[in-house]
Amino acid sequence: MTSHRKTVLLLLICCSWFSLRLSVPAQGALNPPGAPAPTFKTLSQVEPRFPISDFQTNLTVSGSYYLITNLFSGTNSNDAINIRTNMHDITIDLNGFSIISTNPPGADSPVGIRISEATNIVIRNGQFSGFDRAVRAEGKFYGIVVDNIHSQYCHRAGIEADGVAGNPIQTVTVRNCVIDKVDATGESANVSADGMVLLNCTAVVDSCVVRDVTPAGAGLGTCINVATCTNTFINNNFLSHAPIGLNSSGTGTRFYYRNNLTAGCGTAFSISGGVDRGGNF
Repeated sequence: MTSHRKTVLLLLICCSWFSLRLSVPAQGALNPPGAPAPTFKTLSQVEPRFPISDFQTNLTVSGSYYLITNLFSGTNSNDAINIRTNMHDITIDLNGFSIISTNPPGADSPVGIRISEATNIVIRNGQFSGFDRAVRAEGKFYGIVVDNIHSQYCHRAGIEADGVAGNPIQTVTVRNCVIDKVDATGESANVSADGMVLLNCTAVVDSCVVRDVTPAGAGLGTCINVATCTNTFINNNFLSHAPIGLNSSGTGTRFYYRNNLTAGCGTAFSISGGVDRGGNF
């Protein structure tokens, strides 16, 4: 190859390489402008929640609450958590923790969670022990839901809904709950004991277990006691070891019960004004 041809070939190679460099787009700076920032919402942004850590807490603000520890009464004979009159839209997640009263039975009537004339209240996911009543709704309440709680060693009732006579607005739903060992001994001479009490309200009780209910003296003892309730459904519950399994009384209308199984009850069903939809034994 002559010197002239070598020169021409070298020039062609250089021109091709230079043209290739010009055709490649710029890639930008290699160093990032700053640290990466989160792009998702935090849990507190998705569901703002407020912790509860003290026995005898009064809730006066709507919102979602959760326990961060077990609550013990010590010598405190008051309610553990009180939802004040006219409050609304409150959820309490017990978060798997327990609320425990260590006071003996007697004149005091402490409640684990007392709901006083409040609206749209949800209680769920935890345990109660040692109170007169674990959960009590009273007055002109509405939209109460008690879900997946375990009550044991209460003295008068596990769950009680005590509405105002003649007022149709009181509604309560109880589901997937276990109530063990309601014993009125020591409360007074003649005291009733009930796993659940539904009085002057509209109620649904579904898929619950209620067992071991002991009244004091001549008091009534029932697993579920329904009195003057309307549009009420008692379904798929297991009731055992009480003087009466399911009791109904009063002037309520449209009360239905279905698929409830009893064992060890002196009277399985004592029903006035209710409609048996089948499957009750």
